[in-house]
Amino acid sequence: MNLKQRQTSTHRHGIRARAFNPWRLAPIAAGLWLATSAGAQTSVPKTATGAAAAQPASGVAANATTGATVAEQQLPAVEVSTPRQKETGTGPVVGYVAHLSTAGTKTDTALIKTPQTISVVTRDQMDIQDVQSVAQALRYTSGVNPEQRGTNTDSLEYLYARGFLIDEFWNGLRTPGPAGGFGYNVTSFDPYLFERIELLHGPASVLYGQGSPGGTVNLVSKLPTAEPLHEIGFQTGSYGRLQGFFDFSGPLDQDGKLLYRITADGFNTATQTNYVQQQRFAIAPSVTWKPTQDTSLTVYANYQADPEAGIYNFVPAVGTAQGGPVSIPRSFYPGEPDFDSFRKTQESIGYTLEHRFDDVWSFKQNYRFLRNDQTVKYVANDGYTPDGLSLERTAYLNQGTVNSHTIDNQVTAKFNTGPLTHQVTLGLDYQNIQFDHTFLGLPGDTAPTLSIANPQYGQAIPDPTFMFATSGAESVKQLGTYAQDQVDIGKWSFLGGVREDWANEDFDPYKANVPAVNQFNRAFTWRLGGVYQFDDGIAPYVNYSKSFQPQVGSDFSGKAFAPTTGEQYEVGVKYQPKGYNGFVTLSAFHLSQQNVETTDPLHQGFEVETGEVRSQGIELEGHASLTNNLQLIASYTYTNLLNTKSNTADLNKVPVGIPRNTASLWADYRMPTGPLTGMQLGGGVRFIGGSYGDTTNTFLTSSATLVDLAMRYDLGRAFATMQGWTASLNVSNLLDRNYIASCDDGTCNFGEGRLVLAGLKYQW
Repeated sequence: MNLKQRQTSTHRHGIRARAFNPWRLAPIAAGLWLATSAGAQTSVPKTATGAAAAQPASGVAANATTGATVAEQQLPAVEVSTPRQKETGTGPVVGYVAHLSTAGTKTDTALIKTPQTISVVTRDQMDIQDVQSVAQALRYTSGVNPEQRGTNTDSLEYLYARGFLIDEFWNGLRTPGPAGGFGYNVTSFDPYLFERIELLHGPASVLYGQGSPGGTVNLVSKLPTAEPLHEIGFQTGSYGRLQGFFDFSGPLDQDGKLLYRITADGFNTATQTNYVQQQRFAIAPSVTWKPTQDTSLTVYANYQADPEAGIYNFVPAVGTAQGGPVSIPRSFYPGEPDFDSFRKTQESIGYTLEHRFDDVWSFKQNYRFLRNDQTVKYVANDGYTPDGLSLERTAYLNQGTVNSHTIDNQVTAKFNTGPLTHQVTLGLDYQNIQFDHTFLGLPGDTAPTLSIANPQYGQAIPDPTFMFATSGAESVKQLGTYAQDQVDIGKWSFLGGVREDWANEDFDPYKANVPAVNQFNRAFTWRLGGVYQFDDGIAPYVNYSKSFQPQVGSDFSGKAFAPTTGEQYEVGVKYQPKGYNGFVTLSAFHLSQQNVETTDPLHQGFEVETGEVRSQGIELEGHASLTNNLQLIASYTYTNLLNTKSNTADLNKVPVGIPRNTASLWADYRMPTGPLTGMQLGGGVRFIGGSYGDTTNTFLTSSATLVDLAMRYDLGRAFATMQGWTASLNVSNLLDRNYIASCDDGTCNFGEGRLVLAGLKYQW
């Protein structure tokens, strides 16, 4: 019996909207009240290191509450300024241009020296664009298709890079998600909690073990700061949105050895889909202890509750992406409001311990426990009735719990051998994931039909009873050891690494007559690359890297499936100009994934590992701070994706939902002088090409061009009594383009329509 990976089950989902309960936002209100009380006792504004307000890009000292340089400050005010902090691979970045990252090496490494494409979305970029999900934060990033699931990217972070569903990491440690086989328990986070979001393009198994060949997203938390930081804000907007947030940080003692940070966000809103509500409360406290200059320990926690997590449903392709007897509006809800619900809760705690023994040796240990509970109860559409005017429907129930322990130990040595400068990292990591999942629905669980033109909700829905074979308890354990050497010689930088992994997966099914599965996999991966830096800032590079990803199940003969394997060849050029603050990457890649499951032509209901998917393309991305006041982001992606081996009709066809061309351009400008001093204006254009909507490539979805706008106004520049206050206005999809985000063999996801958000923020 074949047990497919859980993320391949794409059943149709829906949500019930509940009445708003104001007590759910009580913790936020209490925190905001405390923050305001604290602010009333503070008379001297201080610079908040890493504050969300846009800051000068050239390193000029700035008043963090106004965003203006000291020289430009027009109103008399007492202010305390500090110079720009030294950038690190996990810390704050002034503006949009990052120069360091840990995503590609697990060490603080210059992007110009890393022979692989890495994109960094900074806190400043997320703030000016007012992103409401990790997926939205990646809208202006090359190589990624972040909003394939359409409107609800807050709770359903299905991210695709270079054509493949990819993994997410948080502070360098894997989070359970759909790419790893936990498709119904999608770990997702509120983006306000993060300092930066990074995308490592292409395979990364040599660093992180099992994973997607398309890439890896790393979420970097806001962590305690030595300088006091205080921020509190409110926001409202489309669909009756109510949102509040705060971010406090600073020292807890006189000598700065004990630091704290606490960040929180919460909102309640309706959505563009009838009867669908979203509610969230997220809070992330952390403490850093630095007993000496060589030792630090940071303990961090996260709690996020989504009592209403949005929509988990699809609409038919006919009537949306394709013509039909009726046209389905974007607001149409195919489920049953009194039956449906979608709830999520996440809680985690972890730590990072770092110690430097001497000038050569250092040690770092990361550990985290994460728990994810999710319940999705929904009435899904199963296509049209014979007259084409109503939907056939079926009731489903998904319940899942994930408990994940992850630890990573690293020893790093920096030394020279003749003209060679080395940074060697040796590591041992381990993950233990327990996944308990029940999936009920079909057959005999048929729900009443629903008219599209005149939907009648409130019909009796039978509770689903049929249990799918994927229901069961799964245990995933993986041990990996790796070695990496970063070598500099003259203008050359080389990066090489090897890794060995041992992975064991056990599956104990809940459904009768379904055999248990125990699989052991072992994999060796490696990568090698090099960069040459010219004096003018141009740095061509080349790399080769591999990946692997275990698959649960067996073929007709009972032979366990081997892991999928991936390999990538990438060449490119990076440019870090000398005259201004900017960074540009142009890359070309050829990527393939082997051992992909396809239908067994000799045995119905079974799979064989004869499939192969090839992805090749070009990516261009640039970030620039042309002056202290003008910043730009530009990207373009061309992805040529193809099933090169298959036993089905999708041979030599393009996988669904992946556009061949995407492009984006964003710019923002801060008025330095004149009557509009303190005003920051931003705008962007995103082009999303059409993608195939079925496995046999019979139709394409339409392309879409979307316009976004942003405005920030420092009220302290106009009113002396409002120092530290900032007003904001953001509009995404300004022209309210009605478009389809993706389709998959008969069902589709609507893209997000126009969303207007207005906010007020106070920093001190």
